[in-house]
Amino acid sequence: MNLQLRFLLGLMVFVEIMLSNALYGQEGKIPAPLFVDPNYHGSCDPEIVWNTYDQQWYIYYTARRSALENTWLATPIGVIRSKDMVKWEFLGYCKFDGKDGKKDAGSTFWAPAIIADNGKLQMFVTWKPDTVPDAGPWGGPGKIVHYETPLDDPVTGWKKVDDMHGPELRSIDATVYKKDNTFHLWYKAAKKDEAKSELYHFTSMDLYQWENKGFSKSDVFNRQATGSGFEEAPYIFQWKGRFWLITDPHKGLFVYKSDDGEHWRFQGTIMEEGSLRPLDNSMARHCSVSIVNDRAFIFYHVEPWRDYDSAIFRQPLKNRASVLQMAELKLQDDKIVCDRNEAVMME
Repeated sequence: MNLQLRFLLGLMVFVEIMLSNALYGQEGKIPAPLFVDPNYHGSCDPEIVWNTYDQQWYIYYTARRSALENTWLATPIGVIRSKDMVKWEFLGYCKFDGKDGKKDAGSTFWAPAIIADNGKLQMFVTWKPDTVPDAGPWGGPGKIVHYETPLDDPVTGWKKVDDMHGPELRSIDATVYKKDNTFHLWYKAAKKDEAKSELYHFTSMDLYQWENKGFSKSDVFNRQATGSGFEEAPYIFQWKGRFWLITDPHKGLFVYKSDDGEHWRFQGTIMEEGSLRPLDNSMARHCSVSIVNDRAFIFYHVEPWRDYDSAIFRQPLKNRASVLQMAELKLQDDKIVCDRNEAVMME
C-alpha cells in the first residue's frame, strides 16, 4: 500500500509541476512550485543563502518523508542551488561529520538557519536523536546544533562545532543574522519542565563564543499582542531601514518590525490565504527571505492537501506532502504585504 501511495503522490506532484511549467515557463518568471523534493515530496522550512564561492543561491530545507508513516523523523537536510532563482538544481542531502547524505537520515534534522562568513557556511539546525516515533510523531526533545563547512563544499563538508545548549532546554527553529560586527542567534526553546516557550537571544563576535541576552522583548510570543498562544520558525532580516521578524503560528505568517533588532512590534498577519498558483492554495509556512537590489523575496513551504482542522499525523500520507514556493514582499504604509497571485519576474 505504501508503494502505491508513493506512486500516486509522485504522479500528482508531477502533473502539478508540468502545469506549473506551462503556466509559469516565461523567461525570468519564477515557477510555482519552486521546488519539490524528488524522493519523498516533503520539502519544507527553506533557508536561502548566497554562496560567494560559486556565485549561486543555495536553499537548504527539511526533507520530510511524507510518503512514509514516519514522516517527521529521520529527515535529512536537502540542498538546491540556482544562479537566477528561476531554475533550481537538486544537489542531494547534507553529510554531517561524514555521515548521512541520503534520503533517510540516521538521526533527525529540522529547520536549518545558515549564514555565510569568512569563507564558511555556518548552520544552526534543530537536531534530535530519534528516528522512530516512540516519543510521538515529532520525536523527543530537540536541541540546536552548530555545524560549519567551507564555501566550496556546501553539501558534504559539514562538521560539528558545538551544541548551543544543554539538556535543560527543549529547542527548535533557529535564525541567525549579522548586525554591524555582531552575530545574533535566536531560537525557540522551553525549559525542560516548563510548557511555555520563549524566543531566546544570543550574540557573538566570532560565531563560536556566545553570550546569552535573555528572551525577546515586546510583542514576540506574547498572546496579549497577537491573540495567539503558538508561534514557531522565527526569521529575522533587515530591509528598508528596519529589522523584520516573521514567525509561523500555523495561521499564515506573523510579522513584527523593529528599529534596533531587539524590541519588536506586532504588525499583523500575511499570507494566510492561498493563491491561484499551482500547489500554493494553502497558508504559507516557515519562511526565509532574501534581499536582492532592495527587493525582498520570501521563500516558504505549503502543504497543499493538508486539513488544518485535524492533527496532521492522523491524516493520509498524501496530505503530508509539502512544496517550496517563492513570492515577493512589498512595503505599503510601513507594513509588509504580499500578493501571492502576482507573478514574480527576475530582472
